[in-house]
Amino acid sequence: MSSFHSPFVPVRAAAASRLVAAVIGLSVLNVYALPPIPAEAPVPVPPVSPAVAGVALPAAAQGQVKRILINPYGEADGVRLTDGTIVKFPPHMAGALTEAVKPGDMIRVFGRPETRGTVKADAIVNVATAQTVFDQPPAVGEGRLLSPHLRVQRLQAQQVEGRIDAVLTGPRGEVNGVILADGSIVRFPPESLRLSVQAGAPFAASGLGTRNVYGTSLEAIRMGPSLAALQPIYDAAP
Repeated sequence: MSSFHSPFVPVRAAAASRLVAAVIGLSVLNVYALPPIPAEAPVPVPPVSPAVAGVALPAAAQGQVKRILINPYGEADGVRLTDGTIVKFPPHMAGALTEAVKPGDMIRVFGRPETRGTVKADAIVNVATAQTVFDQPPAVGEGRLLSPHLRVQRLQAQQVEGRIDAVLTGPRGEVNGVILADGSIVRFPPESLRLSVQAGAPFAASGLGTRNVYGTSLEAIRMGPSLAALQPIYDAAP
């Protein structure tokens, strides 16, 4: 009896083989497929603190605030302690500084000495409340500062007279201002100084500045030992 070979057998076998391979392949993919990685929330960065920075930083100064210092625009740019120490702080942080610190408060200052009796602060801590203000750049979106020729419109003519209580200096020790016994602050370019300034000496100045709750501050145009003996410090002073 002759054997009969169906032409469909090889086709069925090939199809079955492909089906089995597909099933096995899907099983393998399911086994090794990785679950989707959930999106991670950004990790919050803790604020920098003088007390939490890996190593405890020593305070550059500590004492009681005698007065808030202001620049000729009336912006708080530092404090003076009762021991005479001058603490400098950027004027764009004026609001934060005056909110955290008031005259009479005990503060601890973290920063670096600039010259003898002067500290440039990175952080100021109110000892009683632990409120801390940090030197940091202006926040994005707070707006642009007025240009110099517009800012000067905010200034008014001022004149002061008295005895020098403290001499102000720049980062290299150059004399660039004085504080009088009544708290008035006079700023001037170091190269313009034509008279000797030292604590206790008589001093007077006229110029442009601001008078507010923190006192008087001005940029000098004329200086001298008294208001009756003022001399211009610029060649074309008005």
